[in-house]
Amino acid sequence: MLRALAIASVACSATTTLASAQARPLGALPRATLPLTPADGLLDEGRWSEAEASFYQQAERSPRNPLLRASLGRFLASKGAVKPGIVLIDEARQFGLDTAIASDLLRPLRAIVQWRTAAAELTRDSTFVVRARGDANGLFQLRLPRTTRAGRAIIAREGSSDSGWHDVVDRGIGLDSVGTGSMPIGIEVFEAFIPSLDVATHQITLHANARSALTAIGRRYPVLRTPHEVRVLIGERRVLRLADALRELAPTWWQLDLLHGMLVVR
Repeated sequence: MLRALAIASVACSATTTLASAQARPLGALPRATLPLTPADGLLDEGRWSEAEASFYQQAERSPRNPLLRASLGRFLASKGAVKPGIVLIDEARQFGLDTAIASDLLRPLRAIVQWRTAAAELTRDSTFVVRARGDANGLFQLRLPRTTRAGRAIIAREGSSDSGWHDVVDRGIGLDSVGTGSMPIGIEVFEAFIPSLDVATHQITLHANARSALTAIGRRYPVLRTPHEVRVLIGERRVLRLADALRELAPTWWQLDLLHGMLVVR
């Protein structure tokens, strides 16, 4: 556990606390937004396969249209293909996409790439105990040591005030709040470890193999990441936020694979 969390902490420090990608308060909206396209409408209706085809068709019909190119990039990133999504949004900016819109799209995606790069240092699985979520939109709670101003972890004894429980939520807010109390941690800190949770034992495993969910036994549901949440398609045109989907599915074990856009449950 400590090594896995140390990797995340080092990554945070090394990238200047991931700039402001995770510093934006919960509920804050981007300064500028990318206009919605017909493909986005299909996504909202839960018609994800049709939406994917539409995103590609839009961009192919007007290959130099910056809005359509950026929309395709945002969609690919939401499915887990973050680097290709960044490339397309960068190209859209060259074709005339508003700089503020491009910046708001790219900032959190580049932070995700940084976390994924740091996660590559994990060479073996790491399993440790968590506890049930406290936040309605949380996935689980993780106990972390608080840090000093110099960024050094305070070694905490059981029951000590030098550690706190943090909800891991499905939003990109990083580790910025870890030293300030019991504020939540963003899922992007852990996503590259393809976390799996045994609900009965409250044991979470961070996986060194980024493809572990592809061979895991269980039912698979498509997932998409948005700036505000992770969405799960659990039935025909039925889209739920991740925490709500887990409540409804009530699995004894689940694994979240945001790299390949799937939730595995059993």
